[in-house]
Order: sequence, then structure tokens, then C-alpha cells
Amino acid sequence: MKTPDSRLTRRAMLAGGAAVGLAGVVGCSNEGRGGETGNNDDATRSQVRPAYVRYEGVKPDLAGAEFNIPDAFLRYPAEPVDAIAEPPGDGEPISVTTYTNTPIPPKLAQNAFWQELNKEAGSPVTVSLTPSVDYNQKFATSVAGNTLGDIFMVGGIPQVPQMLAAKAADLTPHLSGDNIKKYPFLANLPETGWNGCIFGGKVYAIPIPRGAISSSVLYSRADMIEAQGLKAEVKSADDFVELCKGLSDKRKNRFALATAPTNFVRNMFDQPSGWAENGDGSLTSFREHESHEAVFEILTRLWKEGYIHPDAYSGQNQDMKARFNNGTSPLVHDTFSGWQTYLQTKVQDAARIAIIPPPKADGSGQGQTWLGGPTIGVTAINKKAEARVETLLSYLNFLAAPFGTQEYLFRKYGLEGVHHEMVDGKPVLNEKGFSESQLGLSYQADGPWTVFLPEDASSTQVCFDAMKEICPNAIDNPVSGMYSETDRRKGPQINEALDDVAEDIITGRKPISAWAAGVKKWKSDGGDKIAEEFAKVLAESR
Repeated sequence: MKTPDSRLTRRAMLAGGAAVGLAGVVGCSNEGRGGETGNNDDATRSQVRPAYVRYEGVKPDLAGAEFNIPDAFLRYPAEPVDAIAEPPGDGEPISVTTYTNTPIPPKLAQNAFWQELNKEAGSPVTVSLTPSVDYNQKFATSVAGNTLGDIFMVGGIPQVPQMLAAKAADLTPHLSGDNIKKYPFLANLPETGWNGCIFGGKVYAIPIPRGAISSSVLYSRADMIEAQGLKAEVKSADDFVELCKGLSDKRKNRFALATAPTNFVRNMFDQPSGWAENGDGSLTSFREHESHEAVFEILTRLWKEGYIHPDAYSGQNQDMKARFNNGTSPLVHDTFSGWQTYLQTKVQDAARIAIIPPPKADGSGQGQTWLGGPTIGVTAINKKAEARVETLLSYLNFLAAPFGTQEYLFRKYGLEGVHHEMVDGKPVLNEKGFSESQLGLSYQADGPWTVFLPEDASSTQVCFDAMKEICPNAIDNPVSGMYSETDRRKGPQINEALDDVAEDIITGRKPISAWAAGVKKWKSDGGDKIAEEFAKVLAESR
């Protein structure tokens, strides 16, 4: 399995208007294949779009709205608000199907966090967790076997509108317009996130917000760069290659890069994020960008010189994080949201994290990062649990309680003295807390993301400053959260095939010239059709 920067498919399948539906499994007809959008134009969505009511309960230490980034907090409020008066559950079990990017937690009998969660939720919660890289297959199997939980994170498979109509409860009467105000923390979710939750004039899911925090950037071990006497400032592609050279030492089994920095190098050439809109309203994929020959010249050099870890194209997300934390690879391309996990799992006390913005390859200025999509996915309620929809929405509202509340503090950090200790007004997870709390709660529901990194005294400011520098000029995907049936049906396969070509080029198994042929095949196998469908939906959204 390839790591995130080696291919785009995992994020594409799980972000934005997270994909759903499975032809031939949920009794779907052929209607809706090809260019069907499920009547998901802006006019239709606006009729049922939930109201937005911003939570104003806590003032940030560092306000991010001006820069289109999350607010940041240097400490947790000394007296967190008890935001929910009564447990949301009804005493009956709540089953959840979702994914995880961390190790599976201890079972309920050995898990104090899980036991307390059940008390606070007012219902025993059971979670079926699958590693994120395997989740789409698990989701398809669960749909086929009719074994989805009461609440399920929607996986990346075809025919979203049909699958939702067949398997998910219609939430429109509960969430459309002002109806959502019964669930104030769901009403606090950013408006753009709802685009991927509404099909055929009905609300079928709730968004799990991310936005700028899910933008991928180049992490660096600032302590190792400093110890090597190297310059952390990278002003050109040549500077980047020189930094990688200085950080690599085969004799010490050290390779500068934990994974192939494919998208970081693309950012040096201002390639579009996903798609670029042309003057006539058509769309062109980043895969067609003229700079790819130059991109691959840089990447093949990095591989040939031994600056990329030899296992870059295998393993799980945890492997690249481990390489970064143990110093085997002092550079890794990952999302801003991953910062806290790096702090929580670091193995070297002296480790300091910093971000290296992409330069323009020719040294003429700063490159442009790709802005993270508004959501990481969407969560639906099983139609079989429709009689309990208000209870299940109340549970999701509980999970979406924002920063500053007692509910957020418990959800993220567990019990004081058991799972975390308060250090200078900040909750710091201990090993037990990190292990027991990995129940995939943030892949069920979540509040708007904040920058809060209590594990390290300076990281919150460093992360906020990096986002403030990078994100205002980041490139947005014009069709983020929009739906193309061909993209859901064929996109994963044709994208993976082209990613394989990229891997073969970078690792020297194919010449750079193979990219043009690969793109041509990608276009004919479905890429052109996807572009047409997205262009149509984009036009309808205005």
C-alpha cells in the first residue's frame, strides 16, 4: 500500500463530498450512472441547507479567520463549559462503522476511556474500526452484507445518491434550515461542508470538517537540520535537493525523505489543486500540467541519489510517521492536522518540528500549496436505525462539541490523572490516554478544527505561523465537495494506474516520457468524462 504523498486516491475518496453507493449491491438501477449528479445543484441544496450558527463560547488566543485558517489556543480554558446537560443516548447500544489512522485501542474491559465514553454518551458505543487504507473495501463489503453500523462513515465507492437513498436515513426534517438548531454543535459546522451531504434535495449526512488544517505540507526535524549545520530555508528546487543531500547518510541508514515528496515538488510549479478551470468553463486536471517533465527530473534525482527512503512506496501511514519521529527520515509530507500525532508519538525528547514552505522551482518566489478540502468525509445514519434518529443525531452533536467545552476536553484527552495531566494549563496525553482514546471519534463527528498542541510549548505558535504564511495563497480545488459519478466509479482505478506510472518513473523503472502516454490513457479511460461532469456541476453551482 502506498503512502499518502505517493498517491492521491485515498484523500480523494475520503474527502470533500465523501463518496458512497455501490452498483449492483444496494438494488440500484442503471439510472444515475455516468453524469448523474443526484439533483445536487446549488439551487436544490440551498432549499434544505442547514442554518449556520457559529459557537461563540470561547475567544481564541490567535484568531485565524483573516487568514482562512483555524483559530489557535495556547491553553485550555480553566473552567470548561458543560455544554450538554444530559447524556445524548437512550441506553440502547450505538454501533459505528468508521476508520482509523492509529493502532486499534484496547478492548472495552481494559479501556477506561471507552467505559467513561459510554457513561457520557448515555449508551454503550461499539465501534468497528478499519485502517483507513483498507476502509473502502470494508465499507463495500458492509454495504453488500447489510452490516453497516447505526452510524457509518461513508466510504469511497460509486453511486452516492442511490446508495444514500437505499441505506441512509433522510435527515432533512431534522437538519434543514433552522431545524438544526436543536443540535447546536452540528449547526456550528462550516457551511461549505454540507455540499457533500445533500443529494436530490435531501440531507443524508453530516460533514466532518477539516479545511486548511488538512493541507499537506513538508514537515522537518528542525533539531536535526540545525545539528547538521544546514540551512532550513529552501528558496529553490536546487536548495531542496541540497538539503536532502545534507540530511541523508546511507551508512547511518538515514534518508532525508520518509516518502516521495511528489506533491511538494508539484507545488514548486504551481500545479492546480485537482482541477484548473479554463476560460470556457471546461476543466483541466493537474495531471496534464506542462511541468511534469521537470517535476519528475527532480524526483528521479532524489530517488537515484538515495535521498528517499527505500520503503517509501510500501507500508502504512504509521510507518512514515515512525521514520520521521525516530530520525531515520527528517522530512515528511503530511497534513497540518497530523502535527499532534507526531508530538504524541515522538521518541526523541530533543525533536523539534517545523514546516518548510514550497519554493518556486526556479527560485523566483514561494510556491503554492494545495488547500485542504472542507471536509475529511461525511457520516450517515443507517435507515435501519431511523426510529432512533434523534438519539443518534444527539450523539453526533455530543461528538461535535467545540474547543473550550468539557465534552471536547474529554473526547480529545480523556480523564485527568488517568489519561492526561494538566501542564501549565494544557492537557497532555500520557501513553495510556493515547492508546485508549483511539476509537475513531473524530471520524464519526467533530467540531471545527483548532490549532492546539499542548504537548510542546512552542508548537501551537509555530504551526499557526506556518499556516498563516502558507494557506492564504494556497490553491483551492474548484470542485472540492462536488460529485461526479464517473469519478466515483472509475476514478480510483484510473488514478491508481497513473500513480503507478509515477512510481515507476521516480524509481527508474520507466522513462519520464511514459508520463505523457499514461495521462493520455487516463483521459480516455475516464478522465475526460470526469472533467465534463465536474464542469457541469461547477456551472450549476453558480
